[in-house]
Order: sequence, then C-alpha cells, then structure tokens
Amino acid sequence: MDRFFSHLKQPFTSVWICLGFVIGCVTTVFYYQTLEFTIFTISIVIVSAYFKPFSNVLLGFICAICCVGINFYAFYSFEIPKQDEKYALSSIVKIEEIISSKAPQYIKVKILSLETNTFSRFRAPKALLSVNTQDVLYVGDEFSASLNLKYFRSNKNFYVFDSERYAFINRILFKGKVLNKKLEIKHNNNKSLILSYQNFLKNTYKNTKLRWLYYALLSGDKSLMSFEDKQLMQSLGLSHLLAISGLHISLIFGLAYMFTRFVFIKVNLLFDQSKNLSIYYSLSGFLAAFTYVYLSNFLVSATRALVMLACYLLLYFIAKQPLRWRSILFALVIVLAINPFYLLNPGLYFSFLAVAIIFIVISKLPITNTRLKSKVLALIVIQFGLFCGLLPLSLYFFNGVSIAGLVINLVAIPVLSIVILPLLIVFTLLSSFIDISLIIQFFDYGVHHLFNLLNQIPEVLRWLSTGQVSLTFVVFSYATMLLLYLLPFKWLALLPIAAITFNYFVKNKPLWQLHVFDVGHGLMVLIEKDKHAFVYDFGPSYFNRYSRTRSILLPYIKANKLNVDTAILSHEDNDHAGGLKHFIDAGYKTTLMQFHSKSISDACDEKSINFRGLTVQTFSSSKFNNENDDSCVVRVFDHNHSVLLTGDISKSREALLVASKNHLQSTVMLSPHHGSDTSSSSEFINAVKPQFVIHSSAYKGQWEFPKPSVVTRYKEAGAKQFTTGKLGQITVNFYSHDLVIETAREQESYWFIKD
Repeated sequence: MDRFFSHLKQPFTSVWICLGFVIGCVTTVFYYQTLEFTIFTISIVIVSAYFKPFSNVLLGFICAICCVGINFYAFYSFEIPKQDEKYALSSIVKIEEIISSKAPQYIKVKILSLETNTFSRFRAPKALLSVNTQDVLYVGDEFSASLNLKYFRSNKNFYVFDSERYAFINRILFKGKVLNKKLEIKHNNNKSLILSYQNFLKNTYKNTKLRWLYYALLSGDKSLMSFEDKQLMQSLGLSHLLAISGLHISLIFGLAYMFTRFVFIKVNLLFDQSKNLSIYYSLSGFLAAFTYVYLSNFLVSATRALVMLACYLLLYFIAKQPLRWRSILFALVIVLAINPFYLLNPGLYFSFLAVAIIFIVISKLPITNTRLKSKVLALIVIQFGLFCGLLPLSLYFFNGVSIAGLVINLVAIPVLSIVILPLLIVFTLLSSFIDISLIIQFFDYGVHHLFNLLNQIPEVLRWLSTGQVSLTFVVFSYATMLLLYLLPFKWLALLPIAAITFNYFVKNKPLWQLHVFDVGHGLMVLIEKDKHAFVYDFGPSYFNRYSRTRSILLPYIKANKLNVDTAILSHEDNDHAGGLKHFIDAGYKTTLMQFHSKSISDACDEKSINFRGLTVQTFSSSKFNNENDDSCVVRVFDHNHSVLLTGDISKSREALLVASKNHLQSTVMLSPHHGSDTSSSSEFINAVKPQFVIHSSAYKGQWEFPKPSVVTRYKEAGAKQFTTGKLGQITVNFYSHDLVIETAREQESYWFIKD
C-alpha cells in the first residue's frame, strides 16, 4: 500500500503538509471540543502510522491546531475584570469608526488599556460603545473614560444575518457604554494616510451622483452606500464588484505591469540581455497592488487576493513544477496562518473557489486565438463556469441567485476593468495636482446613465429567490461536480444526486411550526404551515430607524420563501409594534386587515379563522383601557396541538379569560409580559395547562425577565421552560402526535464565542 502512494512523495511534501494544515484549521475552528474532532484526529493518527505520506498530513494538522490556539489566545481571549459586578472600568480607547453621529453617538473603538492591562495597537480588542456626550468625535481620536462593558452578544436566529459571528470575525469582542458625560479628547492632528486618502476621495467625488460607487471601488469602504443601493447591487449580481478582491487586484497589477513595461521601452533602458525584465514589471505591479490594499485598510478580501498574487508570482519565477493549484493551496495556507478564523467569512470560499473555477475553465479552453471573437467567447465560458460553480454557495449564503447577473457581468466586468476603474485611478491621481471636477462630472453623467439602465431591469429578472438550502445540499452539489470532472464514468455523478433526493423525500417534515424569534426585550412570532405564514407582533425598533422586523422577520420570510397570509398586532408598545412600519413598507399592510378591520391601532377583532387547516382564534378586549391588558390574545390549534399567544396581559386580564370559560388549554404557551411577575397567575397557568412555556425576553435585560417567582410557578405546574435570551430563536416543530423543539444557540454554537 505504501508503494501505491510513492508517486506522492518528494518533491510534494509541502503540498501534503499544506493539505493537513487546511484540514486541521477547518476541523479545529468548527469542531474543536466535539466528538467529531476527537474521531477525526484519531483517524489521521492511525492512517499516518500505516501510510508514510500521511505523516506529513498529520504534521500539518498538528501545526493547524497550534495556529488556531495561538491566534485565539493572542487576539480573541480577553477578559473583563470582575465581569459579574456592575461598575465602571477605567480605559483608554481610540475611535476607529463613527457608526452613528446622532445622540447618543455609537462608535467602534480599539481598547488600548483596560484597568491595569495595556494592549498594543496591533493586538488591542475592539468594542462598540454608546456615547452620550456633546463633544464632537472624529475617527482617530483617543480619550480616557469609564466604561460599562460586557461581552459582545446579539440576537441569535435561524437563517438570518449572524451579527455575533460577524463581530467576532472583525474582532469586536465587547460592547457597552461610556459613563462620562464630558470627555478629555486627544485629537489626532496627524491623521493616518488611510484616513487622509478616504477624506480626499470623499471630497474629490462629493458632487457626483454615484459618489458611493466610486468611493467603494477606490477604498473598499461601503459606508456611503444606502440600504437600497446594497439591495440593488445584490439583486443584479454585482456586489462582488464593490468588494476589493481578485478582480481589482489583478487589474491594478496589470495596469502597473503594462505601464512599467511601456516606460522601459520608451526610455530604452539598457539591461544585460540575461536579465528577466518581467521580474521588474511584476515587482512594479505587485507594489501597486500592495499600495491599493494598504489604502483599503487591508480588507480581508483584498488581503486574500494580494496573498494569492504573491504566491503565484513566487511560484512562477522560482518553481519548476506546474503551479496553478499549488499557488491556490499555498495562498490559502498563508491566509489561514494569518488568521484561521477567516474560515467564518463566506468571502473566503467565494474567492478561492472562483479562482479554482477560472483555472479549470482556462485549462479546458486554451486561448490561442487573439481575435476579439475568441476573447468574447472565452469570457462567456468563464462567466458561465463561475455562475454554475458558485451557484451552490450563492444559494446557501444568499438564498437565491441573480439571473440577470449572468448576462450583466459579461458587460459589467469589461466596462469596470477597461473603463471605470482605470479612469477613476487617473482622475484620483490628477485631482491631487489640478482641478478636474468638470471631467469627473461628465464621467459621472455617463456612468449614472448606465446605472439607470440597470435599474430598469424588471425585478423578476434580477433575483431568483430559492429559499434556504441546507449545507448537505452544498456538499453533495460539489461532490457531483468533482465526480463529473475527475471520473471517466460520468454516470457515477448521479450517486450524490440520488442520495440527496432520497434524503429529501424520506425526511420526516413537521406539519406546522411555531417560531419565536430572539429580538431582545420584545416579541415577534411566526407560525408556518405549507410555506404560508401567520405573524404575531413585530419586535422593537431603535432610534426610529432600526427594527427587528427589518433585520430578522423580513429576511427570514425571504430566506424561506414564505407567503404571509395574515398578521396580528397584540398592542402598540414599542417592543411589540416597533417594526410594524417596516412590515407595512415591505408590502404586507393587507395582511393586517383580517383581524384589524377598522384600524391597526385598535384592538384586534374577536373572531376565528381557518389558516391552512389550523384554527386561529382571538380573544379581544377593550375593557381595561391600558395597552397591556387589552392585548390581543390568540390561540392557534389543530386536532393534536395548540399554541397560546398572550401579549402583555396582566393577572387582571388573565382572571377575565379564566372566568369567561374560554377554552385556553394549550400545548405551548408564551408567558404573558415576557415573564413579568405581574402576570402568569397560578389560576391562569392551571387553566392553560401548558406542557411547554416560552419566555421572550432579553439576555440579562434591565427587567431581568423571566422573574424567579414566575419560573417557579411554571415549574410547579410541570411545564418545561425555554427563554429566547438564553437559547436564541426557539422553533417548535409539530408532528402528528409529538413535537420537537430546536433552539438557534444549540444548533449554531461555536466554542470560541462566549455567551
């Protein structure tokens, strides 16, 4: 057996070690402290004991474990002194970003010192802070302050943006507030080159209609983009053009390479004929690319592309073996060695897979004809290959794919590469010396006209929403592609397809589901049946701009391709109705009319309707003249299971419901008023007789719901209890005769993120 692997020995030892390193990083980041990690580690040790080439894999695997551990303890393992005590922590911070300049201001900072601990600027952890001060803050400012800090923890829900993971990727480990009203600010008069560059770009293109586009292309910063602009670019399949990545880096490298070559030829520089001038051209191109990445503040996507370019150039000039796949592998190893937690960033998979697909297509389609027709054909084939190859990832991360993007990119990529970005670079350089605002305005007029043409593409052609797909689907999709590419018997590719199809049809699916979203202190519920939805309450809003409806409910509906049939607002408190406006703006106003026939601000109508075979029964009230007790109470049930939604009712309303002899008994119940002691009377609990109780409340919120006395009463009644603040989104899957409860934090937890 050892002879079988003999052809894989030297000179490919480095390849085996690198493969082991990549495998080790993936295994450690995603499975450390699990049974899977133990089994996989033991398996590699056993295999390497019998087959010598695998000893190199084991070496790389061990190096990866050490790399992950060192990286975590060096950059992510920071403790809050006396974290369980509520007191001020003396600190020195440096402002990295002004997220909101409206009072109270919201900023991202680096913590340079915390109590007696001092951190280098390279290693310093980051935090999001609320600042209530009249002082004007700027990026780069430093100030001393007393902070109330806690570990960064956000809402955790299925199939929506995971801000907790995103914060970890960006090393934002804490959040809190500045306790000082007056700050002693040390303004940084010597602004960094990066900040000066960004301000210069903003000033240069301040009078253009597409200022956000030019700024994003030249700096990688998307802070000037509106929510609508981001949605449009994604629907057109053009978001990748705004992220500084391989396309931009290769373009900058190519422009500098050609410019240096042109200069060398024109000035007729004399060199020894033995000199390889392409080394100088390439060095110039790499320095230009490095400058571009530096000015983008070393964005993750830009850094990945620069590392890949460096690996490719080094192997091209010093290696003797075929280098394409080795350059990808070595670049991946370097990126993961810098920070193995980049594996949490979807962009890593898109960028490396895109390069691999391009290499495969080029190897199958050698471009020997330099005619325009041949180049266009090659571009079409490459674009089609990228579309098909990246499709499973797009479906998994974005729940859909841009149909128009397949065609638009055939035009957009050449226009960006040949016209827009080169001209922007020239304009930026010239603006450093002379005023060319008129030329920029003329350029902006033409680009804006093209952008308006894109805006006229019908919605139906822009984005095809497929709903959420599983990771199993992604894995089996790429297994199918690999079998088609590698094996001579193409019919074997049907095996993964058959397996995933069989799994889809035999998997036991719930008859209906209850989703209680994790929205902090508030309530937002969705009942799902046969891809149709009934919504109860809309969670809180903040600063009259942000709401849980926009960040959680609407993305969840889109990700799962749900049709909203009806909706109910229990009452108008902000923690229940804060996101109502965004729900209506999304086009769902008519869904509220069924139970709010007169006005949304009125209590819901008392009626019973059929919702896809489920009965939705409301118990309305307007007798108490207060929002909480007049909450719309709803019971949803079928022949076997039932759910009671209670709003913010108190013991007075509970007594009325019990006295009215309504049928209240339910399998699952949402505790009234988030688990407040003003609610959940023993009489009401005995009338409902819940088997399961869900408390929708914030994690360590200021009201500390659910109250211990309430928890005790439900416990004495024999009900199992779940709290969204601790467990994240809670989903109850109802089957014919039983139910299964899933929680977001149990399904999607990581060993390196602290609760």
